[in-house]
Amino acid sequence: MKEIRDALAGVADTVGRNKQGQIVVRRGFFYRHGMDSTKFAAAVTRALKEAGVSYLVLDQGEKYAGFRGGQTVAQGSHWWVILR
Repeated sequence: MKEIRDALAGVADTVGRNKQGQIVVRRGFFYRHGMDSTKFAAAVTRALKEAGVSYLVLDQGEKYAGFRGGQTVAQGSHWWVILR
C-alpha cells in the first residue's frame, strides 16, 4: 500500500481500501477542466508503471455530488479507480 501511495503522490488525493479489500484511488474535483475518469485512470496507470508497481485496474468512474463544505473526497465529487 505504501508503494502505491508513494507512486501516486500528486496524482491522487486519497488511496484506501474498500470492504472487498480492493484498492480505491480517488481525486476530488470542483470543476472538471476537461478531465474525466478515463484520463484519471490513464494518469494512475502511467504513475504506477513508472514506479514499477504491479496492479490490475478493475473499474473506474466518476461520482458527482453537490458541494458542501467539510466533505471528505469520498463524499464529494471525485473520479475513482479500483485496483487489485
